[in-house]
Amino acid sequence: MLGFHPVVTSLVKLVPAHHVYLRLLQRIDFGFVRPLVAPFYSAIGRPSLDPVVFVKLLLAQHLENITSDRKLVELAGLHVGIRAFLGYELGQSLPSHSTVCRTRQRLPVAVFEACFTHVVGLCVQQGLVSGHTQVIDSAYIKANASLSRLQPKRFAEGAEAPTIIGPTTAPAITASADRLLHLQRFQTAIRKAGPTKPGRLVSNLTHYSPSDPDARVAFKTGKARILAYTASVSVDAARHVITHIHADLADWRDSRYLLAIVDATQQRLTPFGIRVSLIVADAGYCSGENYEQLEARGLTGYIPAHGMYKTERAGFIYDADNDSYTCSQGKLLTFHKVFVDSEGHAKKRYMAKAADCKSCPIREQCKGKKAKEKRLHHTPHKAHYDRMLARLASQVGKRMRRLRSATVEPVLGSLITYYGLRHISKKRQPGAAKVMYLAAMAYNLKKYLRAAPEQSTSSIIALSLPGHLSWGLVLFCNSHMRYVK
Repeated sequence: MLGFHPVVTSLVKLVPAHHVYLRLLQRIDFGFVRPLVAPFYSAIGRPSLDPVVFVKLLLAQHLENITSDRKLVELAGLHVGIRAFLGYELGQSLPSHSTVCRTRQRLPVAVFEACFTHVVGLCVQQGLVSGHTQVIDSAYIKANASLSRLQPKRFAEGAEAPTIIGPTTAPAITASADRLLHLQRFQTAIRKAGPTKPGRLVSNLTHYSPSDPDARVAFKTGKARILAYTASVSVDAARHVITHIHADLADWRDSRYLLAIVDATQQRLTPFGIRVSLIVADAGYCSGENYEQLEARGLTGYIPAHGMYKTERAGFIYDADNDSYTCSQGKLLTFHKVFVDSEGHAKKRYMAKAADCKSCPIREQCKGKKAKEKRLHHTPHKAHYDRMLARLASQVGKRMRRLRSATVEPVLGSLITYYGLRHISKKRQPGAAKVMYLAAMAYNLKKYLRAAPEQSTSSIIALSLPGHLSWGLVLFCNSHMRYVK
């Protein structure tokens, strides 16, 4: 008989037992979300979207590899598993996409970070995190902005007459005059090399995106330029669980973010009694300051030096005890001073005596025709570089290099390809951070489900809430939840 037949069975019974949403529903108590968002919900007025439903919806968004709130709600209305996961029957109307979007905007980043920390705690409880070795890397994530709509920045008051004048509401140019002149020469050379190529040359120094001022022009060799954010992740080497993720600006080198990532990872793992010992990263995180600070924190790093560093100088022998060089003719080059080069890098200068160079038989080949004495330069962190390179040359160092490529790169690839991080649809850096925290939560929960036993035992995890959310202690349990003031 044709016609409409009401469904009287529970939606949970229609979901296969092995399905990810049913397993999440059975093994994860999402009640931990309520005390985290309590300070931002009012007891009076129109009822708001249930925070548990809100977090579950966003997790489903990344589990389904969706970047649009509108498509998320549309799919949730058709997907029996998602409806059962949310606790909505077939006859109930789902929240609108605008409600999901506004709720995300109003909740601070600290709430999403606390949710992510709780999921990391579940992975710790399951024995998936050792904490001993953390592998760090980053990737560009495309922002919700267009290169064709970039606008010029304005020059600060008192600056010389600019060649490009931006609107008064635009951010001011903070680069030095020398840096801008160098950029102008570089762009002129590119135009001269390809005068028939269409398009315009833009830089983060002179242009910005009005729709998303935090998005930055980023590119890699052989790839087109995009407006992007940098997703910086720290992955535990034991079972590839994400222990930290952060949305950074894409116009800085990775080395600028290393110490912040290390500190945030250690701060997240410390409440669980886990101590980080090894830090593994690629050459993009190399700098003498990072090497020094890792040693000061009691951490052992395995970070290759970039190609510009030289351990030895041909024809010269370095004496670390006396901090001096000896040339092939037996003459001494002593330390002169520390100076800052044109690129802003600190260097130590070593000089020979002019009288020694004057009588040297190879003086012109060594110092040149115009210089009075031979000069050598190296970084003030030479000792840290040499210790790092010695570790990398060992068998353990070679194994750590292979570990890095086999650990963090597949994780970043999975987040971008399968967990909705191929594109950030939200504006500004806080919006990007919220998306990244949820994507990492979805990834870690899949890890947890693969390792969780069929009948999980109840246990308690004590977490201190970050930042301004530290108004108490939340005790999380698989079967129940309570709040202690």
